[in-house]
Amino acid sequence: MIAKPVGIIIIMLSFLGGFVLMGGNLLSLWHPSELVVILGIALGTFLASTPVVVWKRTFYFLGRYFSGDRVNKRLYQETLGLLEELARLSRSSGILALEKHLLEPEASPIFMHYSRVMKHKDLTKFIVDNFNYLLLNPPENQNFKDHLYNQIGATTQSMSEVPKAVGKVADWLPGFGIVAAVMGVILTMELLGGDMDIAAIGKAIGAALVGTLTGVFMAFAVLAPFVHAVEIMIRQDRMLMEVTAEFISAYANGVSPSLAVEIGRQSLPPEYCLERDEIG
Repeated sequence: MIAKPVGIIIIMLSFLGGFVLMGGNLLSLWHPSELVVILGIALGTFLASTPVVVWKRTFYFLGRYFSGDRVNKRLYQETLGLLEELARLSRSSGILALEKHLLEPEASPIFMHYSRVMKHKDLTKFIVDNFNYLLLNPPENQNFKDHLYNQIGATTQSMSEVPKAVGKVADWLPGFGIVAAVMGVILTMELLGGDMDIAAIGKAIGAALVGTLTGVFMAFAVLAPFVHAVEIMIRQDRMLMEVTAEFISAYANGVSPSLAVEIGRQSLPPEYCLERDEIG
């Protein structure tokens, strides 16, 4: 979690500190009107080119990006712990005993015990939907594992629309910076002729160039890192749901809860490897 603030500080110190070391005045970079042009057009094109569901997903990932709320070892522990508890309840009291927990997971004492899983809405939905599916007693010739992985593919495809959309805006931002710069050049042209104020003309040209600089900086130092971070989060979410799918598929095929946990545990990414006694 500390890496992100440190990274942002390094970016800003390098950008602003470097400019100062070159002898620049930071006020020369402050042109609110150009920010309005660049950021306003960027926001407008994002809203115009994407559906509302992508807006919501973007805000969701933005929250995770700044909160540092990503997949971690503890989330894997809780996921396998929750799955094992649901499987054991099903074996001891019958699968219908799960129904009240699946109908309202927010009120379920089992689900409430695993707060990190509950915070991950896509994972919670995946678990609830597929245990509900098993409640319906699907036919044995139904390829349940393929069904699970098809859901994972659909979910991650929906998630992937966020880095695609934001990445497009990042590609366009240097162009929006040029738009602001051209506006500045137009205003500079009005200063030509008669008793020209060379200092005022130089200041106006500098202000115009800041537009290009702002567009490039926003594209490569602000949006590009966010896009890459979201792509990593999506890959991590996919691996998490694949581990969950391995457990549920094994359990649906009749293996014991303990063996299903072991199958899930052995499906973990190497960086999140857990010992059997760490699960829960």
